[in-house]
Amino acid sequence: MPCTSVVIDNASLDDTAEIVRREFPETILVTQADNTGFGIGNNVGISLAIAQKADYIFLLNQDAFVTPNAIAQLATFMDANPDYMIATPLHCSPDLHTLDPNTQKSYLQRYAPSYLSDACLGLVKSHYDIRGINAAAWFVRTSTFFTVGGFDPLFFMYGEDDDLINRFEHMGQRFALVPTSQIVHLRARSPRPKSGLATQIWNLSERARSDLLIDMKLPLGSTFGKFTRLLSSGIIHPLGRLIVDHDWRSACAYVLATVRVLAQTRKIFSSARQCGNKGPHYLDI
Repeated sequence: MPCTSVVIDNASLDDTAEIVRREFPETILVTQADNTGFGIGNNVGISLAIAQKADYIFLLNQDAFVTPNAIAQLATFMDANPDYMIATPLHCSPDLHTLDPNTQKSYLQRYAPSYLSDACLGLVKSHYDIRGINAAAWFVRTSTFFTVGGFDPLFFMYGEDDDLINRFEHMGQRFALVPTSQIVHLRARSPRPKSGLATQIWNLSERARSDLLIDMKLPLGSTFGKFTRLLSSGIIHPLGRLIVDHDWRSACAYVLATVRVLAQTRKIFSSARQCGNKGPHYLDI
């Protein structure tokens, strides 16, 4: 099937950009001067694809690869089912013989238990309705981005896909799991030097901040309820774990994350109001 590949290089420190230029000259390569994070990097690619008049936009992580027919299978499904706006392949890791454990635990068990039971019985259907799945591989109808918008730049890393899943659901965008289409998500990590205690706590707080931010941005719910849950999840529960488990790193990370979220309250609620309305939010179109 005809398609155009776009690579967003988020200020990589190795030879990634040069390898793409040399080995894949037909690919559109966009090099970022700074690492702006997962969501903003994707927004750049989405905006470019929209400018290229794409019918569908397939988002693929840099540490994932598709099987030979995976993209065509997703396109065929979407062509035949115009009521679905997003489709995802089955996420495998570390090979095609094994479900990705993180995806199974965080998404399939919660949002597609019927697929898991059918797979155990050897009775897998062509597709399953699913609330969402991590953004390692999303096949999205371009019109969806005009309705829901792109990834919220408030998220640097972690949680931006769950925030967008909430917005898909809020705007009535149906999401399908197509298990005959498969990817392998290697979940590769760049080697990092051993970090100090302050850096460890900051990194933990980044993930905690994303968890708290997702809840604060929910399209529905009262402001009082959101602040109550923020204090419960960000202060009371971590301090309880500190007393019981002596997990002081986690407690420090969550308190720091809560302070960071409170400092951005006005911006967070402004973003939540914006995302409550239709529009190509955060996209350069």
